[in-house]
Amino acid sequence: MPTRAQLVAEVMGWLDRRDLEPYVSGWIASAETEMAELLRARCMVVAAVQTVDAPLISLPADFASMESIRDASSGEMLKLEDHYSGPLQGAGGAASAYRIVGECIEFLPWPTIPDPIQLGWRPQTVRMVWYRAPHPLVDPQDTNAVLEKHYACYLFGTVKYGSLFELDDDRAAQASREFIGAITAANMWKETAQYSGAPLRSVLPATVF
Repeated sequence: MPTRAQLVAEVMGWLDRRDLEPYVSGWIASAETEMAELLRARCMVVAAVQTVDAPLISLPADFASMESIRDASSGEMLKLEDHYSGPLQGAGGAASAYRIVGECIEFLPWPTIPDPIQLGWRPQTVRMVWYRAPHPLVDPQDTNAVLEKHYACYLFGTVKYGSLFELDDDRAAQASREFIGAITAANMWKETAQYSGAPLRSVLPATVF
């Protein structure tokens, strides 16, 4: 299993500048930030059942983007709304839509919470599937699912920032092409499964907020 130490050693080999190792942490962090924005690989998918018991609920700390939300009882998909439209707040009833507001998810319409809570009352629950950002690599032995499954994304993302630091435009351009290629290949997993001719069977890791 690849580790941060292996990644650092290979980056130093690409740059051929061992004296730059103290700067690698910043380059890795920059690559991780970019991957959180661009990478949507299968190994990043997680799911959880969330109780809709407040208008705004904090997103997971490692949230990158939402894949889908369904009502846990009916299986109906909740619609993604933008910041300027959507069901009226306070209309009550089960949420039929959602939107991302800062670091929170807002369910629409807002849930109606009995006050006091009535015996037998149960809030709506939804099944959320989202993409988890790569867990930061800090210690030499650290690893994560993206590093293990899509090593090239980490390698060329880090080399790109190192090359920019060195003002090596040619190497930076090469690493950038390789990085985008690796990201694109990793993001094609849905299309690959759809047209493979075989049924897709996957088990999503369960988690909680």
